Amino acid sequence: METPDFRSYFLIRIKLARTVNEIHGDLLSTFPESCPGLSTLRRWHTEFDKGVFALEKKNCPVCPRETRTEENVARVKRLVEDDPRMTTRQVTAEDKSWFYWDSAERRQFLAEPTGARFSTPRVKQTARKTMILMGFTCKPRQVSILALPAGTTADRNTLIEYLRTTGKRFLSLKKDKIRLKDCLLMWDNANARPHTTTDTREFLTRRDVEPVKQSPYSPDLSRVTGSCSGS
Repeated sequence: METPDFRSYFLIRIKLARTVNEIHGDLLSTFPESCPGLSTLRRWHTEFDKGVFALEKKNCPVCPRETRTEENVARVKRLVEDDPRMTTRQVTAEDKSWFYWDSAERRQFLAEPTGARFSTPRVKQTARKTMILMGFTCKPRQVSILALPAGTTADRNTLIEYLRTTGKRFLSLKKDKIRLKDCLLMWDNANARPHTTTDTREFLTRRDVEPVKQSPYSPDLSRVTGSCSGS
């Protein structure tokens, strides 16, 4: 199934005097899994106001690209035939190359206990990453950033403690007190355990922070699988 041309549809609806929020509501009810987010529609509306009516999709160097070609189909077929147990995560990756060739040299965990070790050790990507928690307000625009130690992830206690102290962080940026429910929060729960996500949402619910509906495959969350909440 081909991706709908949301930008062309949006331009037509704007010409018919529909508001951005109305169009977003229609798209969200029709394409709940893939429609653009509200911020994307607002950006398109700003571009149209400036006279930029280009409808072609711009290739983003850090975003997945459409690569449904005969060559790529054949490559995926060979991968699956060579290893029927290969998962989707091993076949695809969100980067420029798009395809991840599961090199045997990196599959250190498949080596025999008494066998020879591979010349290339398996790379542990987690140690290279640094998780960043960000809190920000809309008006006035203030940002609070907290970087965790390299190679660590945020568990339920880390997330809840960050949310609990978010208001205090903003006090150092602005004299007027900012309530947690007045902040827009985004965090990465892509690999979080179920109880971590549940505890975090319950913490926000007790403080009257309502989740904002966001399509999981929206361009707004490209490269990030996150959760949004705000007042």
